[in-house]
Amino acid sequence: MYSRAKKLVEFFTCEEVDFMLKIAREVKNAKLEEPVLYAGSGGDLEHAVILGQRLIFVDSHLPEVTLAEIRNRIERIGGTILDEKREAEPGSCGKHVIRFEFAGEIELVYYGEDATRIGLDFLPEELEGGCSVYFVKVPLPKESAVGSLKSPDSLARALRLIVPGGFYLERECPLCRVLSPELLGFKKIASGYISALSINHNEKGNLYKKLRDVENLHELLELDSELYNKREWR
Repeated sequence: MYSRAKKLVEFFTCEEVDFMLKIAREVKNAKLEEPVLYAGSGGDLEHAVILGQRLIFVDSHLPEVTLAEIRNRIERIGGTILDEKREAEPGSCGKHVIRFEFAGEIELVYYGEDATRIGLDFLPEELEGGCSVYFVKVPLPKESAVGSLKSPDSLARALRLIVPGGFYLERECPLCRVLSPELLGFKKIASGYISALSINHNEKGNLYKKLRDVENLHELLELDSELYNKREWR
């Protein structure tokens, strides 16, 4: 992943290069086999390919546009599409698989689904054994019918999918604001800038490593949210 990140330096903003290389190095050193889950992905290929060989994109917003964007970005970074197939009924957002070559073979599986439903009534078969990285860059929904990825319920279900030793990478979707990450079973190991289409231009991204599973994770996330909201109203 680190060599792949080096090839992408020209596609990152100057402010994010060091952080992207740090992330790629940490993920590479962990040597995890599980796929990467990118919730609310859009067509953001550049930030995802430094995280693993198997990518699961989940985003319900404009699926055909997203797929076109993914294809365009594969070509833009110098990749080559090897195979592409849709596994869905006609008219369904469903599942789309793209295999492509870019500093090694990568399989990208795109689901045109509401990512906030992951672990509730929707779980990609690829994630039955968990994920090595859970990535969220812009957690707020683009559609009124879709919830927020940073709600305690949605976040808890997704974080449980990360295998111990795996990572949570986020921008604008912090693990916690008041409680200690260690209390939730994670350790923050790096912070830096990640570019995103957002009004919060200077919002930092954070990389957390999962130390252990925590049984009452949902309750702790709710408590953290309550404590933060009370602090904001003071």
